[in-house]
Amino acid sequence: MKRLEMLSTLAHKNDKKILLWVFDGIGGLPHPETGKTELETAVTPHIDAFVARSMTGRTLAFGQGVTPGSGPGHLALFGYPNDQIVIGRGVLEVLGSSEVLLGGERVSRFSLSKGDVAARCNFATRQVVGGQAVITDRRAGKPATAVSTALVQRISAEVSIEGVEVFLLPGKEHRFSVVFRGEGLVGEVTETDPQVTGAAALRCEPCTPAAARAAEVVNAFVDQINTILADEPAANTALLRGIAGRPDIPTLPELFGLRCGAIAAYPMYRGIASLLGFDVLGDPKTWAEEVEVLKANYDSYDLFYLHIKETDSVSHLGHFDEKVKIFEQCDALFQAAIELGFEVVIITGDHCTPSTLMEHSWHPIPTVMGHPGCLFDDVGKLGERACARGTLGDIEARDLVPLAMAASGKFLKYGA
Repeated sequence: MKRLEMLSTLAHKNDKKILLWVFDGIGGLPHPETGKTELETAVTPHIDAFVARSMTGRTLAFGQGVTPGSGPGHLALFGYPNDQIVIGRGVLEVLGSSEVLLGGERVSRFSLSKGDVAARCNFATRQVVGGQAVITDRRAGKPATAVSTALVQRISAEVSIEGVEVFLLPGKEHRFSVVFRGEGLVGEVTETDPQVTGAAALRCEPCTPAAARAAEVVNAFVDQINTILADEPAANTALLRGIAGRPDIPTLPELFGLRCGAIAAYPMYRGIASLLGFDVLGDPKTWAEEVEVLKANYDSYDLFYLHIKETDSVSHLGHFDEKVKIFEQCDALFQAAIELGFEVVIITGDHCTPSTLMEHSWHPIPTVMGHPGCLFDDVGKLGERACARGTLGDIEARDLVPLAMAASGKFLKYGA
């Protein structure tokens, strides 16, 4: 954090604009039949033209050999040191949610406060097998969002824990989240998800003496859900993960005086952006709508973050060709975005998710940065191997925002 504090003293306001275009899980590995990755396979003339006049390289979210999750990947992407800050997944889910229920009623104004404990939840199926209650489906058959939302409404109307307000936030399909608010709650507790089927759900345990009350509250919440949903054939329990409190970290507006706008469809990514001081813009459902939101807000912000989730989603399913198509379908949209006149444009990702692995990976993240007068290289195609030889080089992901600040004239000289 000392480096961030030092950089904040260099910050200089001007009217130049930065676009951070993020393909989630951008990087891949060669297809066994073609020897090319998804990026190398995709036909993207507009992106390639941008690459030809830009600097290419690769970024690392947390050093060599470390596979980052989405939270740490984005934390680094926005310039924060992963070795000094940890943000619980539950916090991110809550910050990105749009609907909040308390006592079965919708809450019009809600913000995650210091002392709150948040958790990411999965509806799951709990059955008695061999005399023991075990989890037989960790996602309860992935119920439709409308179905799970109704279940969350039901829980919210019936759950009651003395001295604690229980805020419930519906999500998509089997997911929802919860915030516990009350005296003496500390988010240093264990999760209840056994991570495998055929095993019993775990009881929440405190990791420190101060967290004993929070563990009691989590266990009481799960026990009540088991009772409330006992008549449900599939979604009859919930598993809690990422249980944590809101961290106290400086925002990008506080550090650099930036007006920051985030454009993303998925709650988690809206959440981390909100936590770091971005205004979450619009409610886009498609990539084209994301670009329209960008156009509508262009004059109001200095730094824009635009997130494309589906490159990661299809990779987790092993759909190589689908990932290729997404890059191709976003090509013209990217061109429309950069025609707005950004001073600095970056294409990157929060991590790699090769379709051949179907999981996040530790590989360096293909990255390209363009700005007037940059030391462009001879790379004319966005791809893993091409970026490995670019003039940007291999850098820490947390250096991208400072580089963009410098390239847009938003940093003063350091020292005499």
